[in-house]
This record gives sequence, structure tokens and C-alpha cells, in this order.
Amino acid sequence: MNQNEKTILDLIRQNPFISQQELAEYMGLSRSAIANIISALIKKEYLLGRAYVLNERSAILCIGAANVDKKIKTDEELRGYTSNPVNSTTTIGGVARNVAENLGRLGQKVSFISTVGNDPEWERIKSFSSEFMDMNNVITVEGQSTGCYTALLDKEGEMYLGLADMSIYDSLTPEALNKHAALIKNARCIVADLNCPKATIEYLCKSAEGYHIPLVLIAVSEPKMDRLPQDLQGVSCLIINKGELAAYLDMLLDTDQKIEEAAKILLAKGVKQIVLTAGSKAILSASQDETRWYSVKKVDSHKVIDVTGAGDSFSGAFIYAWLNNYEQDKAILAGLTNAYHTIQSEFTVRPNLTKSQLETEMEHYYE
Repeated sequence: MNQNEKTILDLIRQNPFISQQELAEYMGLSRSAIANIISALIKKEYLLGRAYVLNERSAILCIGAANVDKKIKTDEELRGYTSNPVNSTTTIGGVARNVAENLGRLGQKVSFISTVGNDPEWERIKSFSSEFMDMNNVITVEGQSTGCYTALLDKEGEMYLGLADMSIYDSLTPEALNKHAALIKNARCIVADLNCPKATIEYLCKSAEGYHIPLVLIAVSEPKMDRLPQDLQGVSCLIINKGELAAYLDMLLDTDQKIEEAAKILLAKGVKQIVLTAGSKAILSASQDETRWYSVKKVDSHKVIDVTGAGDSFSGAFIYAWLNNYEQDKAILAGLTNAYHTIQSEFTVRPNLTKSQLETEMEHYYE
């Protein structure tokens, strides 16, 4: 693709109804030259034809949070009602965005939809993330702030407290997504986190079922489990932890047997596969055909730097392997391996992640 083609494609992506005359005036080219470039883009299958519908069929569509994350870590025991010495860092985060970056670093084509404020935080997120995903469909909401998440980590790097300012995602409504219906319809897979409102999750379930698109839902916290519908037809895979599952079903899950029984309840609601993380102990994969536990490799406590990216790195690598037809055991292994190495990094998404790097690490995970 040459520079003129790239520029025109970007303009059409921003406004699919832009006229050839408007493109000609913007580019400083004749209308006939614009027509030839558009014909070339259609021939190369970057466009699907009239109305300039972009062919994003091969893209994984991630929908949900894009935050600025602040991590505060203490090297001593935390003490209440007094000042604690800490170190702090600010990074780019959000469950759906983190998963999208993992997928992008693994060589997948990714599109991203979220709601953000018209503020410096959004510009920072966009600048950093655009290398790994298409950010052109993110929705700016005037008068609101971009999502912010603050994590307080104890001296072992485990999360002690999390604070989330994410009311902006209430604007991520079915009506907002319906403006991107072509993108949803042509997605290779939809990945959505439960920062989305319940009505939006229901909309995505129906869309996925109607268009026969794989849908992966990712739980984000116990308080937001009320956003998961009771009818889960259309959900190909649900990634959830034990506490979130207990909150959703209002059950005490203090044994493996109870966890397996709870998973069966979800399967009966229509989910095709459940992947449940039980912290640093184990992973459960459950479907109508099989229920299986996987052990998690222990990381020496002195090597753990930051656990906040563990869940998202697991989800990203698992989804990558799952979509690329890895056997189930190997798909779980991909997630476990990525999480294992991510928590030994200071980054929520480790910058050395590639397909070849992950494959090499998977070979040595159980050593």
C-alpha cells in the first residue's frame, strides 16, 4: 500500500461516507485520481465496495476499558490510618486494552472500541496503543474523564486494594456500538470485558449468536458480575476467577467440587467453555465434553514484581492460541506461560512478548 492509499484509507475509516470530491480536495488530487486509488483499494480488498465499508473481517474486535493505571507499591507492611512510604508508577491499562495489546504483540490484527474523555490521558493511551491495535473506532465523550485505575500493592507485589474511576464506560451503550455494526458483523472474534454495561453485553451476545462470531467475555471484578446476563447463549468462552463466579451465583466455592458444580450451572446457561483462574493455585477449563484442572507454576516470591497484569496476559495468550486452533492443553499453557513471565516484569503487558518468544517459553514452562 502506497502513502496516498494509506492516507485515503485512514480518511475513509474516520468517515465512511466522505465523498470523492472531499477526498480530492483534502489530498490535492483530481477526482479521477481519487477514483483510481479507491478502485485499487477495493481490488486489494481493503474496502468492500460502495459506502467504503472497510474489510476488517480478519480483525479481533476488543471492546471495553482503556485506562490510565497508577500502581502504588510499598516495601514494608502496610499500616492503616497512618502514612506509608511507597513507590508509584503510571502506565496504560484497561482489561480489554491490555488483552488487545497482548494479541497485537502476538501478531494478531486487532480493532478496539472504548469510550474515553477528550483529555491528555486519552492522547497518551492512543499514542502508546496504536502500534498494536486500530484505535480509530474509540468514542470520545465530551465532559467526562478517561478511565483511571489505582492499584495499591503490598511488599510481595500482590494487590492489596484497587480503586476504579470508570463511570465513562456507562456510555459504551448498545446505541454507541450499533454505529460500528459493520465492524462487529465482520469481526473474526469479539472480546469484551465486563466494564461494559449489562445491556451492551446482552447486545453482543445476540450479535455474536446471530452473526456466528466467537464471543469471549472477561470478568473484571466481583462488584461488576451483575453485568453478566443470565442468558449466555452466544458466549463461546467466559474467563472468570473463583471470587467472581461465587459473586455471580451467590455461592460459597470452598472446594474444587463446588467450583466444578458452579461451572456446570454456567454451562447450562449457554456458555460453551469456561476458563476459571484460582489465583496462583490452579486453572479450571470446563465445557460440555470435559472438565479439567491445570496446575500453575509457582514463581519465587522475590521474583514477583507486579501481579496486576497476570489475568490480562493469561487471557490474551489463551485467546491467541484458542483462535489459532491450538489444542486445549496448549492454549491453557500459552496463557499460563505468558502470565508467569509477565508478573516477573514491571510492565502490565511485557514488551518482549512475540509469537516466537512465547512458543520458546512454553517449551520450558514445566521444567
